[in-house]
Amino acid sequence: MSRISDLVTRMAVIPDKERRAIQLGEMIAVRDKLRISADRAEELRSLSSALEPVGGTDFVERAKQGLAQASSSALRLKARLESGSGFDRKRSDEALTAINERLENATAAINKGWRTLVDGHGTRFRPLAVAAERASLPGADKLNAAIVRLEEWRDCPPTTPQEATAYVANAARIPASIAELGLEGRAGKFMVDAANGRARARDLQEAEVIAFLDAHPAVWSLLKVGF
Repeated sequence: MSRISDLVTRMAVIPDKERRAIQLGEMIAVRDKLRISADRAEELRSLSSALEPVGGTDFVERAKQGLAQASSSALRLKARLESGSGFDRKRSDEALTAINERLENATAAINKGWRTLVDGHGTRFRPLAVAAERASLPGADKLNAAIVRLEEWRDCPPTTPQEATAYVANAARIPASIAELGLEGRAGKFMVDAANGRARARDLQEAEVIAFLDAHPAVWSLLKVGF
């Protein structure tokens, strides 16, 4: 082969080398982004696992479904990258976008569901705590403290089994504090309902309710009873 022919051959393969180099760089970029998504998925997986022992966390199952879909898509994309054949940057970017959207939706579902769960305790028991405090019921301060302590979890859901155990213990302080107020059984249900405006006049016929109101006459002025 003449020098000219050799030069022509060498020059002809330069574009292919450049294209391969560009493609390799793009594959590395996609791989790095996929690793970031994998880290986010692992954090979400750990969070979901930590929240499972906590009651009322149906939203975790919805998040886990999104996580499973994201993981499945990520495995397919990883397989394409490892095979090195048929790599398409646009298709890979679209797959990454879909993966990250599923992860974001799963994270949003947990954050929203968790805040709703914590806020629900405040919405349900805060009026009772206020009523108990105004009626000077013994232990009202403990109920208020238990609610405040629980609300501190609102923006920081448990991320470990230990934190989940601590949250459950905090949540258990609310019914324990209500019990210390003497609000157990029918009297307790009546006071919770009355504090939230859901009690009915017929509830006043219950012996336990009557006995409680006789023992704490100051409660009468705080009641919200429907007919």
